[in-house]
Amino acid sequence: MSIHDYAIYSGHFKEATEQIIPLTDGQSLIYYKYSPNLFNEVFVMISERTQEIIKTSTKRLNKPVRLVLFTSDKGCTACPDMLGLAQAIKAYFDKIALESYDLIMDRDKSQQYGIELVPAIVLQGGVGEMVTFYGLIEDVFLNILLDTIQSLSTTKVWFPDDVRRVLKHLDHDVRIRVFVESDCPLCRPVAETAIGLALESRFVYADIIVADDYPELIKKHKIKKLPMTIFGENLQMEGHVTESEFLEMIFEAEGIKPGTDRRCLVCSKLSPEIICSNCKTRIQAEAIDHKTRTEKGLQQP
Repeated sequence: MSIHDYAIYSGHFKEATEQIIPLTDGQSLIYYKYSPNLFNEVFVMISERTQEIIKTSTKRLNKPVRLVLFTSDKGCTACPDMLGLAQAIKAYFDKIALESYDLIMDRDKSQQYGIELVPAIVLQGGVGEMVTFYGLIEDVFLNILLDTIQSLSTTKVWFPDDVRRVLKHLDHDVRIRVFVESDCPLCRPVAETAIGLALESRFVYADIIVADDYPELIKKHKIKKLPMTIFGENLQMEGHVTESEFLEMIFEAEGIKPGTDRRCLVCSKLSPEIICSNCKTRIQAEAIDHKTRTEKGLQQP
């Protein structure tokens, strides 16, 4: 028996009961039964490992977070797993508003959120901040998804003041797509930076894409190394991307070009680069210090 060997019956739900089912390989599945009314029950299963990761998060959220799931019953082998994950998250957290849509049947919603691939989970905060996860989300990126939920429910400050001031220059939407895989050590910090920028600016949208689930995108964008970050339509960077590089690429995707008559967006001094070398060095040092202090609990959330 594998995690795919179960039936899922669509429907809305209110409460859940759980039961652990042992498997022959020594692992387990968590069996959920949702009872929306006397005449309908919804059955999903998630792995015990997934349930353990979910239960490491703080259960209480400060503010509501919307989770919007897009699936399809045609050719999407990961969709049942993501449905189970979304429902388990809804059952665990106290202020999650879960909506579920079909990519084709609910095309108005797909277009509203810019969804073209499934499975997709959109996380949305109260003032429009939005991060989208594509593919089968598990292990390290499940942790990142749960951290994003927590961040959307708080007033966490992701970056030092210099980075936040630069972001205020944005006046057009920019989409950042980060292609990742679970066993890629550089993928997590790049994905977290993209998510942080999306939560700091209403003009930045971050997509975290599990590359192996979308071979057509790997071929389209000629991806040979992960992480791969795409800014706007076609500006690409392989491997690690620093905070200052993220900022430069975001503004280049928006339409700002380096040039001899330009000024640094940070210090306003003449600079052939969008951000001058001195400011890049300072931003990077401040970003590292800010992250270290936050992890140690020295920053106010």
